[in-house]
Amino acid sequence: MLRFRVTMNIRFKLFGGLVCFWGCVPSWIAAEVEMLKTADAFFQDTKIWSVALTVTPENYTSLEPKAGRGFGADFEYVRANVAIAGGFFEDVGLRYKGNSSFSTARDIPKKSFKIDFNRFVKGQKFLGLTKLNLNNNVLDPSQIREALAYRLWRKLELPGSKTTFARVTLTVPGRYDKKLLGLYVVVEQVNGSFLEERFGTDKGLLLKPERSLSMPYLGEAFAEYERVYVPKSSTKPRLAKRLIAFTWLVNQADDMAFAEKIGDFVELERLARFTAVHAVLSHLDSFLLRGHNYYLYLPKASGRFVFLPWDLNSTFASHRSAGSPERQFDLSVNQPFAKGQRLLERLMKLKPFRELYKDELKKLMGTHFAKEAIARDMAQFRKAVEPIVREDEYTDFNEFLNNFEIPKETVLTERRVKNRVVRKPLLREFVAKRHESVAAQWAGEREGYTPGLRQRAGNRGVRRPRR
Repeated sequence: MLRFRVTMNIRFKLFGGLVCFWGCVPSWIAAEVEMLKTADAFFQDTKIWSVALTVTPENYTSLEPKAGRGFGADFEYVRANVAIAGGFFEDVGLRYKGNSSFSTARDIPKKSFKIDFNRFVKGQKFLGLTKLNLNNNVLDPSQIREALAYRLWRKLELPGSKTTFARVTLTVPGRYDKKLLGLYVVVEQVNGSFLEERFGTDKGLLLKPERSLSMPYLGEAFAEYERVYVPKSSTKPRLAKRLIAFTWLVNQADDMAFAEKIGDFVELERLARFTAVHAVLSHLDSFLLRGHNYYLYLPKASGRFVFLPWDLNSTFASHRSAGSPERQFDLSVNQPFAKGQRLLERLMKLKPFRELYKDELKKLMGTHFAKEAIARDMAQFRKAVEPIVREDEYTDFNEFLNNFEIPKETVLTERRVKNRVVRKPLLREFVAKRHESVAAQWAGEREGYTPGLRQRAGNRGVRRPRR
């Protein structure tokens, strides 16, 4: 395994041109490097690391998708250099990523990025990792939504990505010289190393469904499943057969057979907890409504499928296609999913699963999402990121503060925020109103909002980009 370079004699190269030696790296970065031994040491969720991206002008231009600049765009990798947490890598693969986060940032350099360390240099890794995601938070005035949601998943002992933060700069010779892009959340990729750590094997079947709300049964030929279920690993025949059997059970089996066999395909308690955290966080850009932003993993052909979260930047009632924030604050706890979510529709008819789900919901509301507990987590993240947010020209600092407390006065800033688009509700407002709604629903005072998809204008039939 190749380790990232930390010796003082290795030269820092800029596409063939000598820029500086490692001796010019600040001493605090060198010390930072010496401490890093594992990916866990990197993924400290309140830590902010330095990440410097360097791209040639030609490659920077090539980052722009050829098919369009918004939804439906495809992103291609280009060669770049990256200095991360004091380590330096040449010729990594770099591309843009995202849907809303990309289209919103189309006129500014603060795009979301995916880094592939071994795309062009075989075997190159960062602390055993081949990929990292740098998410730009341009639609989140709190800057902590995604990190906060992933922490909650980990507290619930559900398999989910680790996170940390980064202060990202961009150099494009002749255009940008260590341009500060601002604060990013760094999200662990769901891939082989992730699966090996959580499940003891990366030889299973990894899927990332797209627009698969009903988890359709598509016949006995696995080729028909690839477009909807999108395999992210090689597909062995026995694993493929297991997926086909699972979808048949969900869509074709009678009620008695479904009740008898569903526990052979999914661990019901874990799925109840996975559903409960989606419901509490009003996370509707997910398997509850859009049928995407999750992974399915089958570790072995005789095993059970595990649901894994992905793309949590629209948690806390902030998915634009799911209705107003006020409606999402009031998401039904009895039916937090849209009509046509066939798996949950059938499971909720089974008393054992309903009881598991209600128990998980009550535990979550009384522990990790209790007002005091979530406020404590929010305060920790705020303290960590506030200094970087203050200098981020693409974030409104007053709106950031407003997510955590009612401001006594406006904090004066010397800059005008560029491309400011705020579409997500305040975190403190969500916490208060979500507790109020859930309590009222449990008391029988209201039914709550059952979600339905509100199609974005002009996006029907558009193919989503890779995330």
